Parts: sequence; C-alpha cells; structure tokens
Amino acid sequence: MIPERSNIAKSAKSVFFEDVNDIDVYIEDTAVGYSKLFSIIFSRIFEGEYKVEKVFPVGDRNSVIEQHRSHVSTGRPSIYVIDGDLYILTGNDVENAAGLFKLPMYCIENILCDHEAIVEILDEEDPVNDRNVIAGLFNYEEWVDNNCDLLFELFIEYAISFEANPTAQTVAYPVNKLVSSEKGNISEEKIEKRIDEIKTETISVLGQERYEERRKNLIGKFVGGGKEKLSVVSGKDYVFPLLKMRAKSVVKTRISDINLKQRIAKKCDLSNMLPAKDYILR
Repeated sequence: MIPERSNIAKSAKSVFFEDVNDIDVYIEDTAVGYSKLFSIIFSRIFEGEYKVEKVFPVGDRNSVIEQHRSHVSTGRPSIYVIDGDLYILTGNDVENAAGLFKLPMYCIENILCDHEAIVEILDEEDPVNDRNVIAGLFNYEEWVDNNCDLLFELFIEYAISFEANPTAQTVAYPVNKLVSSEKGNISEEKIEKRIDEIKTETISVLGQERYEERRKNLIGKFVGGGKEKLSVVSGKDYVFPLLKMRAKSVVKTRISDINLKQRIAKKCDLSNMLPAKDYILR
C-alpha cells in the first residue's frame, strides 16, 4: 500500500503546476535532472500547442502504466510516457492508447544519441578546433561500423533471455566491461564472450531448437518492423555511455552527464517522438 500512496502523491503534484503547464506529462525516470530533461523534449514536441514547464516522474514502468489505467479524465490534456525496453524486440506488452505513449525506441537516451547534436555541443566546448575538425575526429560513421552490429547481436540475446530466463542479468551488465578503447568502441572478443554466456544460459532453459526458433522469429520481426538496429539497444546503459566516452576522447570537457543530456535535448532530432501527439488524453 505504501508504494501505491507514494505514486498517487507524485501524480497529485500536477495540480500545483496547472498555471505553468497546459498538459500534464508523466514519466518513469525519477533520477535528478530527468524532469527537466523531459520538459525540454516535450516542450519542443508540443511547441505551439501546449506549454510544458514541468513533467512528473512517477516511478517504474509498471507504476506509470497502472497510474494511466486508473487516471480519471477531467478534460485536462495528459500523457503517460513509458520506455520501449526489451519489449521493443520481444513484442508489445502494452499498446499505445489515449493517454499512454510507449517510446518507439529502447529509452529516451536513444533520442539523445544524435551525433549531429553531440558534435554541436563539442564545438561549443572546444576553444580551438572548428566544427568540421571535431566531426572528423568524432567520426560517427566509423563508430557505427565498429559497434552497431555487435550491440544489436548482444541485444537479440538479451531479448531472448528476457523472455526465457528473466532472472539472468542482461542490460544491467556494465558496458564498460565490454569496451576496447577510450574511443567508445566495443571489443569484439569481449562481446562475443558475453553473447556466448547469455546464449548458453538461455539454451539451458529453452533447448537448442526452441532457442533457434525464437531467435529467428525476433530477427524476422525486427526486419519487418522498419527500425534501426541502435534503436533497440539501450541508449541509457550502452549507446549513450559509449558515445559520451568517444566525445570526451575528442574534446576534453568536464561537462556532467545530465548537463550534456539536457543540452543535447535542446538540439537533437525529435521526429521519432512526434507520434506522441496522437495519444494525448483530452
């Protein structure tokens, strides 16, 4: 009962901000700085339609979903936002609905993995090199060539494990144990070892035949879904930390993690987030 009362209290805060918000946006993330981060993003998405000065963190994914289900409409616009998580690969556990929007990528950090926006921030931080030099040193295309397929293969294994062996550690496994250099590159040897570990555990539960069938189905669903490989890899735990590592190898800066994210949020491409407009509960 205590968590339930806590979540209700968090959502009730929205009534105190009705004079600065035209819409109430509820999110999962409760970490310091994320309310501001999401308010930056959604103020851009709803620009010209709704004023968003503050968003309201609720708690974990299930808490957001449950609060949406118990929401009583007063005619005031609202939207509850949840991450795609590994469900982005395994299949929809919940569908978008009036007032509920599931990110069409793993998490909000995937939106922040916008290399053009990152290079712009690095340009602002570097007192010497111009933008073209910085972009060349950052070399996003090279990073993608070195890392994208490896990360995708790992997350296919994580997704199968998520369904078959929920107690196994997957996304929480630290990405810094898989890197090969300060330039944010994954070690092929380390990631293949990690994939083999997860695969072995999964096969011990499913058996070889069911494992192969499930893997084939997941990849087929992904190919038919029209998503980019990096969109189904955790931006928060994998892609963003790797790109941040690469960025700081190019420009020596002490910019904090959350400040970097907030500054990118003001510049990054939000086109994949625009469908949120279709699920506002009025």
